[in-house]
Amino acid sequence: MAANLGPGRLTYCLIRPPKQEVTQPRSCKDGTVFVTYDQAWVDQGSSWWAKANRAKEHIVSLRQQVDEFRAYGPYSLTPQPTEVPCRLAYRLRFSKPVPVAISTTVGDALHNLRATLENLAFEVARRSMDKNVPADLERASTFPICQTPEAFDAFFKGKRELLYDSRARAAFRSVQPFVNLQEAHKLGVALERSFEDEARWSELYRLDALWNIDKHRRLALMAWWPDLIYWGSDGPSSRRLLPGDGTLADGSILFYIEGADDGQGDEVSHEFNLVLTDDPAFSRKHGSTDDVVDLLERWH
Repeated sequence: MAANLGPGRLTYCLIRPPKQEVTQPRSCKDGTVFVTYDQAWVDQGSSWWAKANRAKEHIVSLRQQVDEFRAYGPYSLTPQPTEVPCRLAYRLRFSKPVPVAISTTVGDALHNLRATLENLAFEVARRSMDKNVPADLERASTFPICQTPEAFDAFFKGKRELLYDSRARAAFRSVQPFVNLQEAHKLGVALERSFEDEARWSELYRLDALWNIDKHRRLALMAWWPDLIYWGSDGPSSRRLLPGDGTLADGSILFYIEGADDGQGDEVSHEFNLVLTDDPAFSRKHGSTDDVVDLLERWH
């Protein structure tokens, strides 16, 4: 397949020789790079796809469980008068804890997503060693997720230096949490940002952190988090929302509302996300507060 987008534009070619892995780049007109890949990587019968597809089943089940739990009304916002005239405090109440079944389903999805990477890493090792991994090296096979370039280089010392060739290491490096910031540093920009801070937003790093918590210590912690607060009026609203006490626990004042609209009550509409508070990117001020189901679907 080839395409030419006109003078001064990109020209590309794609060639897929049968039974061939990634080939050395070959050139054609306009400096085109040829790209090929082995169809075995997308074989749905492979172990890594089996794990990924199983993760999807858990995520589908999780959505159903969360929807059913939400329908029971596990939280509420109750308006209460305050000492300030025309100001109401909206107090948050939790009536039901997050069911253990939801937490374990989250763990199942995390385990299968992480196992997908582990199975993929073993296949990369097999291909690095011409599909023959000695028994004493099998346990050294794992998918690296490193915060810093130094940690990544250290990862491939010892047995892994024998297990993965230079092409495999380059492929692993290209998806590391630090790779984009490292390139920025080389250009002299974003120097105030650290690799550790950057890793907090890496989906691989976040997956790995949550997986380790569930695997070694406990179920991941979750909490309801306000996503959208709104009310209706027949015209411009005379009500305004003020910050609450800054906490998010049973009995917390989530916010205050001053003023009133003619013909309208004091009820407000609200939507909450069920968030993973163990997520490294979670923060009460400027972090990720994605709904757990949407988050896992995106990671999948």
